[in-house]
Amino acid sequence: MTIWVENQNKAATELAIQEKELALGFILPTEYKRLLLIQNGGLIRKNHFPTSEPTSYGLDFGEIYYLASLDELLTDIPEQKEVELAGKQVFFHRDESRYLGFSYTDNLSEPSIIYVDFETLQTLVVAKNMAEFLSLLYFSPFPADYAEQFPTKKLEQILASSNVQKTKKLLELLEDYPDKKWYLEKLIGLLEKNEIPYNLVVYSLFENQLLYFRRKLVPDLVGKIFSLLKNSDGINKEASGELYKEWQ
Repeated sequence: MTIWVENQNKAATELAIQEKELALGFILPTEYKRLLLIQNGGLIRKNHFPTSEPTSYGLDFGEIYYLASLDELLTDIPEQKEVELAGKQVFFHRDESRYLGFSYTDNLSEPSIIYVDFETLQTLVVAKNMAEFLSLLYFSPFPADYAEQFPTKKLEQILASSNVQKTKKLLELLEDYPDKKWYLEKLIGLLEKNEIPYNLVVYSLFENQLLYFRRKLVPDLVGKIFSLLKNSDGINKEASGELYKEWQ
């Protein structure tokens, strides 16, 4: 079973991988390439990895939400000037000032996996290679109490593993989340499932958005939601029509 959360990304091709390796000047890890040949980047089902010392995440772990696509790999970041790292790094995950990357020192084909926090200036080797790193990953639910402070990738990973009730609870907690474009896009994604329980959750949340945050909403996305509601099972079309009149 793949660790990917399925998305719209097509699998990377062998040619695209080879071209990226040529541009980077490094051979990417075998296990990473194997995953890219299934799906070119995205959210993953595991969300933690163990560490040998405390990090800004916790006493003995770090967090991970996704694996970078070929185009998302990072080799040159401004913060890197603050920390002297051995060898060369290609980063495949970022959470604010915290990065995970392939560290090329002695073994150019199977680099070690390094965790770097450029705010605390902490560096840790968390696995000797990508295969070991993947084997160490595990899932543990994130507490939703501070969801408004979470980055969008973390929120998306939570939603990807949530049932209807948990989805509703999380999105209710995020009703005043400042990134309204992101919020409306999540509602659209749920409507596109066209499953009655999700449709009803979205309608309620969307109604509150129109009531309390009207001026902050993206008109095009609002229009798309209304368009989807017209063909959504379980939705009261008359009530939806009245809501649309209020929006106009």
